[in-house]
Amino acid sequence: MNHRNRLLRKGIVALFLLWGIAYGVVRWAGSVRVTPEKVAAFVEGNPLAEVEDPEERKRIIGTLATMLNELEASEVRVFEQSAERDPRRDFFTQLSPDEQFYFLEKRVGRAFQQMMQSFNEMEREERKKIVERSLKRMEEERGGPGRLEEADPGVAEKITEAGLKAYYEDASAETKIDLAPLLEEMQRSMAGMRR
Repeated sequence: MNHRNRLLRKGIVALFLLWGIAYGVVRWAGSVRVTPEKVAAFVEGNPLAEVEDPEERKRIIGTLATMLNELEASEVRVFEQSAERDPRRDFFTQLSPDEQFYFLEKRVGRAFQQMMQSFNEMEREERKKIVERSLKRMEEERGGPGRLEEADPGVAEKITEAGLKAYYEDASAETKIDLAPLLEEMQRSMAGMRR
């Protein structure tokens, strides 16, 4: 009986230790997880207007892109649907055109330029299908048109006609930040077509 009681006590202690460790790991993971609030705090704590060193600017831009990539799509929508100022917009307007391109490349992925080139080489009707399909998926996910379509209702036609690179280069900084989710969706559509 004594042997059985000792084993039972050891088992209970081990179980409590495992629960404690699991609880600690969950709490720690939650504290290092990127949230919309942490993104906003990062942007506010790293004003690019005060940074002149190109390497430091690039590091800050890359860090923000990485943080945004770690957010869930629903968390990114917190910024898109916020009635208050979107901190990403203020940040993005402080970037040079090359820095904006670097940010989108980090945000959308390394295949960004290749995707733009592939898209521009497609026939007009094929481009139109990809843009319309991507916008439709985004609208279904959000339950309505996104900020890009609200700001530019003819976006699908313009991208189809001008090509993605030309549309991107002519777009304002405001439009470019709204373009990132569409580019991500277009990458998925184009990858699906290749399969």
